[in-house]
Amino acid sequence: MKSTLIREIKKEIHPTNESKSQASFLRSQIMLFNSRRKHGLLYSFATAAGLFCIPGILGVMATETEINMLFQKTIPLPFITLMIAVGMYVLNDLVDADIDRVNSKNRPIPSGLVSKRQAWTFIILTNGLAVGMSLVTFNLITCILLVPMIIIGILYSLPKQVALMNRFLLKNISIALFYMLCAMLGFTSSYSIDLVIKNPIIAIHTIAMSGIMIFVGSTVNDLGDIKGDKGAGRHTIPIVLGGLKTVKMLIILLAAMAALSWLLYASFDKIYSVGNMVTPIAVSVVAALAILRMSKIQRVFEDMKLMRVQHKKWFPLYMVLQSAMAMGSFFY
Repeated sequence: MKSTLIREIKKEIHPTNESKSQASFLRSQIMLFNSRRKHGLLYSFATAAGLFCIPGILGVMATETEINMLFQKTIPLPFITLMIAVGMYVLNDLVDADIDRVNSKNRPIPSGLVSKRQAWTFIILTNGLAVGMSLVTFNLITCILLVPMIIIGILYSLPKQVALMNRFLLKNISIALFYMLCAMLGFTSSYSIDLVIKNPIIAIHTIAMSGIMIFVGSTVNDLGDIKGDKGAGRHTIPIVLGGLKTVKMLIILLAAMAALSWLLYASFDKIYSVGNMVTPIAVSVVAALAILRMSKIQRVFEDMKLMRVQHKKWFPLYMVLQSAMAMGSFFY
């Protein structure tokens, strides 16, 4: 009893390394944001691409006589996505803290730099800020679309009995759906809605390409997490199908991206002018580069560190694809 009391006193006088290294509240919020900033910007960029991918959108915006209304209806959209995405990624990091230690991921929560309470505060603040910005747009459709985005983000990690991240195929499908909703959020601008109704094929094409690309990228990430995911009892695509079969499946999906783009170009000649060949060409180039990347991944997917490097190289491909979808509208 005496020795136990002495140990407790020593613990108070000489705090552990974990408590010493724990960040202050403000610093913890900044650290959490920075840890997932890159992923948040990726999803935010999808919303910006959705906003500008519809032909004629710039002309409609140019007719707006009140600049403050233009900013109010458009600027918040990518920031809404940024806040939700960063918050949901941190929620996943919170749930996955133990697994991330196994997978050697140096993030604020598993490293002990940020407490669970600080992480929960960050999640509530970012999602609350996203809701607040959606209200600022005074756009009912924007507010409505926010609901499935938040629901998918929560169901991805919580509750444990439902968590989509543990389900075969559902994990990657939910990520793809979230990414597609991010692009659709760009469509909800009051300047875009009528144009989307007039050009539904272009909107569908943008959503489909975004969904396939993020599905492939999320599966590539799973290839580097096989060890930790197996220990957690998860049923990811690489665990169920095996590494080589997963790589082959992803190559087929990437080839389908290019094929679908050219099929739409050939089938809808009233929509796709000769000048807009830039869209299927750009999609084909991105798909080809991704397939080349897959050939390298096929040789290193059993090495977690090398897979981390390979997955990071997917981010430029996402950006190029979304930029191409937006720039393609200028050629209609």
